[in-house]
Amino acid sequence: MGTGLSIKKALQAVGASYTIKRDSGDISGEYLDAEANAQVTKPFIREFFLEASLAYDSEVVGGDVIVLDTTDIPYMVMNKTETILSNLQIESNAVLYKCNISGQLLRPVETRNSNYDKVTTWSTVKDPAYCLLTDADMGTDLKQREDIGQITVVNMILFIPDSVGVQVFDRLVAASGEYYKIETILPRRFDGVVMCKLAEDTRSA
Repeated sequence: MGTGLSIKKALQAVGASYTIKRDSGDISGEYLDAEANAQVTKPFIREFFLEASLAYDSEVVGGDVIVLDTTDIPYMVMNKTETILSNLQIESNAVLYKCNISGQLLRPVETRNSNYDKVTTWSTVKDPAYCLLTDADMGTDLKQREDIGQITVVNMILFIPDSVGVQVFDRLVAASGEYYKIETILPRRFDGVVMCKLAEDTRSA
């Protein structure tokens, strides 16, 4: 495990510290080295995609949200793989997508009022929910500082951790004030991350 320990110490010396955000409690004290792929030309990939090297014993798993301590920027871990040398794991590698939206994920609950009329109330599923919102073409036109409220909801895709337990008809209330309805949950394509199609949420309550 000497090589793995050497890489871990190098990450501690020159890498960036981060915090893993989990409902059971935050995990801190780990370091990573991350960089964008300089050969990629699509603006979305250049702005939102990072390849990271992690210590061999990192507690990160696919679907985690990690926050870089120096910048306070949240990233979603899309997958994690191990590097093996002489039958020993020496480091881990991860693909990170920058989260560009946060807010409350709510679920509709139908009840009856005193007149026995059906009314809808909203139960909190996750707050805050960190997500990546982009267009169906992986955000080739999405810029880092673009106002999410100005992006058309047509053909929008939401990436959200599977651990949140998102369901069709859930409502995402963005911190900036927009309301989105989860219309479709797409087949799983990432480790621990769910893709959803959105619509503007015009439901009352």
